[in-house]
Amino acid sequence: MPDDRSGLEEELRHAAGILDPVPERLLRQAVSAYAWHTVDAEPAELTFDSHAPEQAVLVRGPGAPRLLTFESATVTVEVEITECGDTRRLTGRITPPRPAGIEVRRPDRRLHVEADELGRFSCDGLPAGPLGLRCSTAEQTVVTDWVAI
Repeated sequence: MPDDRSGLEEELRHAAGILDPVPERLLRQAVSAYAWHTVDAEPAELTFDSHAPEQAVLVRGPGAPRLLTFESATVTVEVEITECGDTRRLTGRITPPRPAGIEVRRPDRRLHVEADELGRFSCDGLPAGPLGLRCSTAEQTVVTDWVAI
């Protein structure tokens, strides 16, 4: 017997939207409050993704690790994602090199790893799904875009 809770959940969400909609003012306040959660961090935008269609011709072929580059005005974060069965291994580097605390952000949890004096860090056993990084050095904090791995 198939479990069709997703249809029921969608119907309930629709009914709640009609019978008790979230006030527009509250939505604006929620979005504004969420924006403040990284106000102390400099954003690092995704500037290279080896899985992007325009980059696909530049990579080594199927099964090659995924390469990502995030850049801010002062820091570059390079990441390699390798599939290891059902999980992923993340290996990265901060440039310019320096020690840093790295928070691997997932929707359901946060993992903490350390970058060494050469800016290198790694994390094993990550399930597929959304991922973001928060890199904190003595001088600043940089937050990357979210990507699906």
